[in-house]
Amino acid sequence: MAVVLFVARCDFVDDPSPSRLVVEAFLLSGEPLPEIVLRQTRGLRNPVPPQDSTADAATGAVVTVAIGSDTVAYLPGTTPGRYRPARPVIAKPGESFSVRVQWKGEVVTAAGTVPEPIGIGEACVRVPDDPVEAILVDSLRRDSLDIPAEQGYIFPIDVSVDWQDSTDDDSWVRTGIRPSSDFSSGVVELFLQPVEVDRESDFSFASGSASRRQWVGVYAVSAEDSTAPVPAHEITVSLTRGDSAFASFASSRTDPERREPVSNVDGGIGVATAVALDTLRLAVSEATSGEQCELP
Repeated sequence: MAVVLFVARCDFVDDPSPSRLVVEAFLLSGEPLPEIVLRQTRGLRNPVPPQDSTADAATGAVVTVAIGSDTVAYLPGTTPGRYRPARPVIAKPGESFSVRVQWKGEVVTAAGTVPEPIGIGEACVRVPDDPVEAILVDSLRRDSLDIPAEQGYIFPIDVSVDWQDSTDDDSWVRTGIRPSSDFSSGVVELFLQPVEVDRESDFSFASGSASRRQWVGVYAVSAEDSTAPVPAHEITVSLTRGDSAFASFASSRTDPERREPVSNVDGGIGVATAVALDTLRLAVSEATSGEQCELP
């Protein structure tokens, strides 16, 4: 079996519009309120100087987070553009929250609900006995009929993971596999499925269960030749639960057709959402073949 991979390119056009406020706020279910990062947009002709990573920081903002029956003021952090809560408050599952930022006479807001915790149950890795041939085609050379191609071998590896279903019908889940090494991280996702974002109720139930959801993804690692064993490596499996705003952001942030991810911030851009997260690290050795399962 041969696999053909393509690389895509996107073009960018300068945006002469005025600076807009960019909000980055990720509340973690069951954890204290996090820092909030505020930046301002800059045109491509006015980039951030390489020696000054804080040149686009939005300073002097008034930031508050209302969560449950509490309202928490935020204070400037030690790094420009970062704001920290004035006191520790836990983001409890099921609580509604809203973020309000006042900056340069403008007010931006965002709101959501803290999701239920999520936990990885059983995670299984299935390694094929032999690698398969893969052909990498560089489609960046669109100005030439002589398109270069490289031939190699990869192990496409299945990973399955299950978790307890949410009681919230509106919850979304992002599943992900991040290997420590791969065939070509920029193109693997074009023909494999190391990441998926979907409504939680659309994931299938695990075998023999009416309360646990399951996902099967695929990633790849390179092999030296057609007879080589699978190279030893590690992977991190992740589950992230959130609302529709989180799902829109997560699914659009790598879209080459978009200049920026989908935003849920009224009056600005960026994202302010709450998520529940769990990860599990798995080791795959050269001796691994067939199915190998682990519990947290």
